[in-house]
Amino acid sequence: MKLLGPVEYRGTTENQVDLGQNKQRCIFAMLAVHANEVVMPDELINWTWEADPPVSARNMIHSYISRLRSVLEGTGDGREAVLRRRHGGYVLETDPDAIDLHRFRRIVASARAAGADTRTATRLLREALGSWCGRPLGGVTGEWAARTRSLLEQERLSALVECHEGELGLGGGNSALLDELHSLAALYPENELVIRNLMTGLHRSGRRTEAIETYEALRRRLADRLGVDPARQTKALYDTVLRADPDLDLATAGPRADRAPSVPRQLPRSIRCVGREQELSMLDGSVTAAADGRPVVRVVEGPPGIGKTALAVQWAHRVAHRFPDGQIFVALHGSGTQAPHGGPHMAGPAQRGPAGQVRDMRTAVPGHDVLRFVLRSLGVSVPPEGADLVAFGRRALKDLRVLVLLDDLASAEQLEVLLPGLSAGVLLVTTRDASRLTSVGGLRSIGLQKLSVRQARRMLAGILGEHRVEAEPGAVIRIIELCDRFPRALSAAAEQALIRPRLPLTDLAAAMTARSG
Repeated sequence: MKLLGPVEYRGTTENQVDLGQNKQRCIFAMLAVHANEVVMPDELINWTWEADPPVSARNMIHSYISRLRSVLEGTGDGREAVLRRRHGGYVLETDPDAIDLHRFRRIVASARAAGADTRTATRLLREALGSWCGRPLGGVTGEWAARTRSLLEQERLSALVECHEGELGLGGGNSALLDELHSLAALYPENELVIRNLMTGLHRSGRRTEAIETYEALRRRLADRLGVDPARQTKALYDTVLRADPDLDLATAGPRADRAPSVPRQLPRSIRCVGREQELSMLDGSVTAAADGRPVVRVVEGPPGIGKTALAVQWAHRVAHRFPDGQIFVALHGSGTQAPHGGPHMAGPAQRGPAGQVRDMRTAVPGHDVLRFVLRSLGVSVPPEGADLVAFGRRALKDLRVLVLLDDLASAEQLEVLLPGLSAGVLLVTTRDASRLTSVGGLRSIGLQKLSVRQARRMLAGILGEHRVEAEPGAVIRIIELCDRFPRALSAAAEQALIRPRLPLTDLAAAMTARSG
């Protein structure tokens, strides 16, 4: 399956398959982008028609799925890709390496895991970039395709920039690499990572004057369009070129405190929040960095089960493309913890603790361990014990456009260690009690409330299907009352109904009533 170019599917016969008209082809692309993950019908409807779906949208989705299933079943022995109904949604089951996008991501992850082995990392990045054969999602139109295409192109750009950095670090500066650097700079004339690589390549090829002119062109462009100066790292490189510093002629691969050699993308999979459109709009204003050189900090507050993490993760995915230096998820398990004096128990989206340590769940994560986790996620070598970690972190994080999601924060210290180092980034915090952060100034908090009855009904309909909810309106209202309009409880109740599709919702409501009594 091809997504990194014209959208194509070839079965075991290797013959290209007709995926149908645009919306059907779009549904296939959506399922392939999220291969082996359940995609709910409401998600497909929203992605396909955005804000104006037809009344028959659900039936049309079912029709497109049926046709695609027939197409896939008629192209081979059934093992290449299978489209199934699961948990009220649809899933395209296939070997991830059968899809060029997922193969690209796997190889890029392997390259980033290579660490200081720059030669291996660069070779893997070149292999991954070879998966691209044109504009991604070619032949698919619509807002979802345009939005996803932009995100995919950012992924390619990040991998290509890292590849160029590695090749330059290994002493590369041949004409082919310079041609590629020039072409990329023409496409992204204001991307300082791209421009810095071009300046380095020109300098190492004996074209120092052109390197200086490249910087001057960038400086004028940023001043004219945005009224800003180049970043500190770009200015430092310019000064090095001006001095004809011989150190710039050497291969200097490996992590440094003033840049991030890897781009973490740690956000858990997004689950669409129902009824939180106003809160999402409030968060949308948080992308621009604060004028005082401090990062933007937004706090999502509310009781357990209200949907804080779901809202934060959905918004983080929504704006991830604006943070090309990475998105970091730190699960702090702060609810009910004591003062931060014990070992950390943070984890990424899969709940992994750094170095696999066993954590004391009764104590909050010390702030310094939060900072270490963020730095290691970015591939930065952390200084030994005894060094001024906060000052080091301030230098390492400065000017990086990174989004850090601190989930279930326990104390102000866990946040303060990242201030003001992440001056070009956004810190998104979820907590049960925002009063824990009174010592941190300049915070904006969004308090989540229970869903309305209408919003709760929409949530159940999105999971169970409108027809099932419409068939038993009284039972639906009773389930909503028993769940107290809390998203987590509603989701759990809907899951019980999903695994037993023939169970009347009246019976489910009766069982829930008995348990609550």
